[in-house]
Amino acid sequence: MKRTEKLLQRTKGYKRLVYILRSVLIVLSASLVCLLLNQFGIEKENGLMVFLVGVLLISVFTEGYEYGIIGAAVSVMMFNYFFTVPVHTFAIMNPNDVALLVFFLIAACISSSLAVRVQKQFLISQKNEQTALRLLEMSEKFINVTGKENIIRLGQRYIREYTGYECIVEGKEESAKTEGKKGAEKEEDAGDYLLFPIGGMLRQQGILKVYNHRQGIHPEQEMLIKAAANQIGIALDREMIYAQQEQTRLEVEREHMKSSMLRSISHDFRTPLTGIIGDCGLILNGHDQDETGQKELVRDVMEQAIWLNKMMENILSMTKIESGVQFIEKNQEVVDDLVYEAKKHIIGLKEHRDFRISLPKEVIVVQADGKMIVQVLVNLLDNAMKHTEEGGKISLNVFPRKGKVYFVVEDDGKGIVQGMEEKIFGEFVSISENSAGIKGSTDQKRGIGLGLTICKEVVEAHGGKIWAENRTEGGARFTFWLKAEQVE
Repeated sequence: MKRTEKLLQRTKGYKRLVYILRSVLIVLSASLVCLLLNQFGIEKENGLMVFLVGVLLISVFTEGYEYGIIGAAVSVMMFNYFFTVPVHTFAIMNPNDVALLVFFLIAACISSSLAVRVQKQFLISQKNEQTALRLLEMSEKFINVTGKENIIRLGQRYIREYTGYECIVEGKEESAKTEGKKGAEKEEDAGDYLLFPIGGMLRQQGILKVYNHRQGIHPEQEMLIKAAANQIGIALDREMIYAQQEQTRLEVEREHMKSSMLRSISHDFRTPLTGIIGDCGLILNGHDQDETGQKELVRDVMEQAIWLNKMMENILSMTKIESGVQFIEKNQEVVDDLVYEAKKHIIGLKEHRDFRISLPKEVIVVQADGKMIVQVLVNLLDNAMKHTEEGGKISLNVFPRKGKVYFVVEDDGKGIVQGMEEKIFGEFVSISENSAGIKGSTDQKRGIGLGLTICKEVVEAHGGKIWAENRTEGGARFTFWLKAEQVE
């Protein structure tokens, strides 16, 4: 603080010396010009105009009234010394010269004061222009910034650049805590900072605390700080409104998804349940059926029940995923066991499709939730069965590469609709035979469109990646990888 005050005093002293030197040079220059004009026979009254111009120049090149007034007085003395009778003395013999010098002094003082006022107005207009430009720049920057932390950081930067003071932003809760601690603080500490409210359209967003360390604050600085506080409040209001709108949109989408899920479940449960009820009725009432016919009906009931159980597993898994809780419990699993376990859960895979498995010769283990990875493989193989004809080719190839194990499920069906390679991993989306290849395809193929979504969530929860693509020879290919290691 003391160093700053000394520096300011030195700066003021230097300016004062510069202004004195300028004034002396201007008066001397005006005197020389008048002497030259006198040599050419120009009347002395015209010389007073030269001194008047000199006084105006002093007012322009200095700051304050005193330099112009002192310059006018010195000019009168110089004119009296060189041009009034008796010359080279400060005595005045002619009353006309006295009146002339008095009116000159009055005119010079008035002109000097007017020039100073014009100069001050010009400086004020310059400051106002700079302030307006700063406010415009500030408002433009706040329009484009997003995120609460970025908004606060931008406001702090502008206040620091324009005022030189540090500041912090306290939210409503933090302000309440600060109020509770004020009784324990020393009274003199309260003078180290100034508080500015951060307003909002609906409520106060917080408090802007500017640390001025008892230095006071200029009105222009106060205006800039208040403008920054208002901009911070408007930007925070905008962020809050956007967050509320986003939350509303998510809730609407969630409700829409729930209704779609319930509609799909009711539709897809009705078909197998109707088949089970019909088959059971035939078994109970079919006294003349042979044993082979009854076994076929029982097998059909079993297939429908297993399919219902698979769909329930998908629904429960999706519920766990959307709840946000940790649904993965990793253990050391052998890849071959996972593949064979998944194959058991696909009814008719070997009987109705040309299914082939390719496994690595090495024993590959993964740190994974075995049940969830089996469900991923079941969903992919079941998806391949749905989209291939009777006798179609389906393959599951597993191979290690660079610390990862890749699972590739391929089929020779009609493939994926162009542009749907990413979208099919969304909820309630199925790659059926409809032309659009988008939501609403569950009417033709059984399934509520959760299988691939679950695959994506489970694989990514394990730190892996899954993707889909069309094969050049026809059909679809689904690939995912997990981190793995080889057992020696």
